[in-house]
Amino acid sequence: MPSHPHRGRPAVCLPAVLAIGFTGHRHLENEKQCREALREFLRGKKRAHEGIVFGVSSAAAGGDQLFAESCLELEIPLRVLLPKPVEQFRGDFDAAGWQRTEKILEKAISVEVVAEGRERREQYYDCGIQTVTESQLLIALWNGEPSRGMGGTQEIVAFAEKTGHPVAWIHSGTGELRAINSHAAQGGGRSELEFLNGLSDYGATPTDTTPRALAEAWLRKMDESANHFAPEARRLASIPVVYTAAAAVLSGVAPEIPYAAPWLAVSAVLGVVAIGLPSALRLHARQALWARTRTAAEVCRSVLALWRSPMVYNLLGPEVAPELAGMLRSLNYLKMQEARREAPPLAEFKKEYREQRVADQMGYFTRQAARAERQERRYRAVSWMCGAMATLIAGAYLAGEAGWIGLHIFPAHQWIALAMSGLFEIATMAGAFAVMKDSTRRRRRYRELSEALARWDTQIEALNTWGTVLPVVTKVERALLVELLEWRSQLELAAHHGK
Repeated sequence: MPSHPHRGRPAVCLPAVLAIGFTGHRHLENEKQCREALREFLRGKKRAHEGIVFGVSSAAAGGDQLFAESCLELEIPLRVLLPKPVEQFRGDFDAAGWQRTEKILEKAISVEVVAEGRERREQYYDCGIQTVTESQLLIALWNGEPSRGMGGTQEIVAFAEKTGHPVAWIHSGTGELRAINSHAAQGGGRSELEFLNGLSDYGATPTDTTPRALAEAWLRKMDESANHFAPEARRLASIPVVYTAAAAVLSGVAPEIPYAAPWLAVSAVLGVVAIGLPSALRLHARQALWARTRTAAEVCRSVLALWRSPMVYNLLGPEVAPELAGMLRSLNYLKMQEARREAPPLAEFKKEYREQRVADQMGYFTRQAARAERQERRYRAVSWMCGAMATLIAGAYLAGEAGWIGLHIFPAHQWIALAMSGLFEIATMAGAFAVMKDSTRRRRRYRELSEALARWDTQIEALNTWGTVLPVVTKVERALLVELLEWRSQLELAAHHGK
């Protein structure tokens, strides 16, 4: 199957990233040995990974500091997750310890408060669990003993082990390295990212060298790929329908035509060809290709819509779309690189989001609703008109109203039979297409979404803090993602039934 022609290696590619999380003790028996063990492990991972390796950890005293400092010394980007706001977090340190952590926070590419628990132990537990979920591999600097309280290293390791998360356990006393869940994949969507990166650039090039420019160029590449595959899939999908209709018409008319056997043979051939065409043309693979690129484009568009907001994009997790996990990690990493440089005023973000995201989607759904309504009317009109004409001809013929045609030099009843069969077939096909296109439901759904977006747009305009605006923005993006995933599932279901 011709797929994605390009010359040489595409230039617009997202980096494959490996997020390494960390959990460890505050008090270490041999800090020097632990530091060397961490450095050696991180060096090996950085050497072995073709893309970008970055660290994910808190910045508490002890093991967190060793891991964070090791990452920074090895020029491995660091994302810091805090159990509480910096002002409160500072109270957990003495002067010397806070000075070390302050340097870590200054050099990290991202610093986020992630815990939701009210009590101190809950905050640290939440932060540890979040570190596991935000990483592909967890390093545990642990002596193997039970935790002294909630949020201890043993609890975090136990959670990772039970959920099948890969863990590299470095014994904090002996320095021995042991693997837990080593069979679990660390890639998580990497093969899909490699496939998407391998598509033709279609002329998309970054406008500058910033991470956002790369993400925008990648979106253009996905858009153009989807636009390339969509008409190809639709055009080829119509061929078996035409063959099936022709076979049905001939099989209905052939008995009324002299020398019917050859026509029945042609009808049979057309029917057999129609059955085999989807496989021969690889229609399901082409539709899947279209769905994959369109889904990637729309998810990337959603990430870019929230690019300048103070949040990491987590609306679509690997449990919902595991094949896109690699792409989302890469886009989030690019966003984190600019997080500290881009801090727009809320009013500026609201204006940009409402004009470029909400208004654009409202216009899209309004146009789609009108289009679905036109489709519905058109298919219904064709079905009724052809059905009515075929019925009138059949009634007139049976009543003897058309008997005079038999006086002509050709057997008229044969052509009348052909006309009736053809009209009934067209009416049936129009009705079938109306059901396949699901025009009525889509029209209703598009209008519901457009109305919901209008309500949320009013709320965003009226709200004046990040804490109130972001939940509404999240509602918008999740509604759009649900619509996208529903479309994709319907396409996959149709392809499955067509096999």
